[in-house]
Amino acid sequence: MIASFTQFMLFIQLISIAMLTIWIMALGWCEQTLLAILISAVLTSVPRTYIIINNFFTACVFDARRTDGKKYHRWQLLLLMLQEFFWSSVCWYWTFPFASLALRINSQHQGLPVLLIHGYGCNSGYWSKLSRLLQKQNITHSAINCEPVLAGIDDYAVLIENAITTLCQHTGQSQVIILGHSMGGLSARAYMRRYGEEKIARVITLGTPHHGSKLASAAWGLNAQQMRWTEHEQASNWLKTLSAAESPSTRARIVSIYSRHDNIVFPQQSSHLPHARNIEIELVGHVALAFAKQSVRIVMQEITAARENKLISETR
Repeated sequence: MIASFTQFMLFIQLISIAMLTIWIMALGWCEQTLLAILISAVLTSVPRTYIIINNFFTACVFDARRTDGKKYHRWQLLLLMLQEFFWSSVCWYWTFPFASLALRINSQHQGLPVLLIHGYGCNSGYWSKLSRLLQKQNITHSAINCEPVLAGIDDYAVLIENAITTLCQHTGQSQVIILGHSMGGLSARAYMRRYGEEKIARVITLGTPHHGSKLASAAWGLNAQQMRWTEHEQASNWLKTLSAAESPSTRARIVSIYSRHDNIVFPQQSSHLPHARNIEIELVGHVALAFAKQSVRIVMQEITAARENKLISETR
């Protein structure tokens, strides 16, 4: 559904660019066609630019300070916004509409496979970069599309169970590693609540609002309601129930990677999950978490560590 929607929106934007180009040249504002096209493209990108900048300010990202208490340089914050704008544009204009990901089986595969679960309003195309890295390391992996798009997070547990079963059948393994971005991390936790932890070696969450996000109140759908940080500054009832169902041993399977400059998860410390292994990074936006060198390096390190731990335990 997301692929079809983004394809349609891309078509509308191309039509808008063409009409603006004709209008600009007809009024004599610009006589060079390529320049007129460029101006039109910039104008049609204004709404996306505004939304991203507004999210950064709403999430109080620029109030974040370094660990030594000093402020970040303005150029660092500017690069942060440009990076988030670039990768969100890549997702919106390419990976979501055209780069959906299914099962990737590697003939030289050894060890645990990886299941990728995207976040709210995305699809499996979000994992395009990480999929290429996993393929280079001969790691069999798969990704699901969490649909219906506006359904409850619990509804995705069946999709996860089916994907895990398929991965285990193709690799001969009894467990998988789950990597979930944003809502995808909550989907993985909801899966364990319903189906148990037997098939899960580790869950790596990336920018997941474990205690909710204030910005979720601006989104649609039951899943968005479940991710809300309420007006009384506490997690939603769904998130509280999810947490109450988890033991410290369950949390010990989880690694939470998040950014203090996340422009969607606010407050950013909502991603800090007690009894889990928490890794905080900086100067990476929410969408950029699956693309930025800093966060991708950590993700791949955690996947490698989870696979090695499994192999070591099997040989003992």
